Amino acid sequence: MNKFQGRDEIPLDRVDIDALSSDVRVAILKAIDAHPGTVSEFAEELGLAKSTVHQHLTILAESGFVVADNTRKWRTYTLTQKSRRILHPENGYRILLVLGISFFTFIAGMYLVFSFTQGYIVQGTGIIYDPLLLIAGELLLVITLVSWFLIFWLYKREAVYSDTIWFRAK
Repeated sequence: MNKFQGRDEIPLDRVDIDALSSDVRVAILKAIDAHPGTVSEFAEELGLAKSTVHQHLTILAESGFVVADNTRKWRTYTLTQKSRRILHPENGYRILLVLGISFFTFIAGMYLVFSFTQGYIVQGTGIIYDPLLLIAGELLLVITLVSWFLIFWLYKREAVYSDTIWFRAK
């Protein structure tokens, strides 16, 4: 059985493989992963000439691994979603964990609210509606909605920041 079976594929073409075949470009990607920065910052950090770093950043940008922020005086380079998925393949499973937990809280919350509406029978006193069931159910539903909002907001922010659209690589 293949240990990589079931993982999301990261489509790489010949240009991508050529871009990643240089140790300098991989080091630059790791440096950008640590913190976004300019050509001068990465040249100083890696001990390379600015022209060398600029040349490698151009190749990485053409391949869709980095994106330059041209809105400021200096160009700040950041990673795209494509390069984040290559550098951190384990991050894709966090979303599944959070979605699984939020699905569980949703089901549990709905069950508690439903249990409140049905009430329960106590021998000799009739049907009792326990407000704690309603409060606990509503609390779980609110936690579910907040977690879904945070997941959506984080991915939306990351997609805008990295100049990609959700999970599609640039």
